[in-house]
Amino acid sequence: MKTSNRRMPSSQRRSFLGAISTALGFGLAGCTGQHSVETGPESDAATSTSDKLALPSAVSQGDLPDGDVVLKPDGRIVLLNFFTTWCRPCQDEMPAFRRLRAEYDTNTLHLVSITPEVDETLIKEFWSEYEGTWPVVKDPGLVATDRWNANSYPTNLVFDADGSPATGDSPEVSARSFEEFKSVIDPLVTEA
Repeated sequence: MKTSNRRMPSSQRRSFLGAISTALGFGLAGCTGQHSVETGPESDAATSTSDKLALPSAVSQGDLPDGDVVLKPDGRIVLLNFFTTWCRPCQDEMPAFRRLRAEYDTNTLHLVSITPEVDETLIKEFWSEYEGTWPVVKDPGLVATDRWNANSYPTNLVFDADGSPATGDSPEVSARSFEEFKSVIDPLVTEA
């Protein structure tokens, strides 16, 4: 019997390993530490607009940060993108995010992608393949995921420069294209 040493195609391998690493992340959620720094006397960090939740960077090359990344810095419009590498709609959104990163400077729009996956190699391959040009962080303990109830992928949240949800009571937006995101962000830029 002849065996083949052929490797699984990268997209299938990423889907398979991504599903496994996500399952491990969910399973280990109660076992990992929280990377948050609270400011102010608020006891309920989930409702505080001044809290400084930070998560570890998954890709730190070029202009991408090394170490922890604050998810909601003060004074900037924030777009948080919850994704997984195996999620097809997440893959489809990447060109829109690249255009957003090119359209708005980092002092105006703070764009961060957040994944529950733990396999840094898969995340780096995904970021390279889809040409990510903004910070991507790991959330294997589901700290940010739970804080903002991001239970499906992709989930996109937008906050104004004051840290309040951009669309009323909830920060979640149904935007998927560059034009849809721009229609949510532009009025916030005008207000800021």
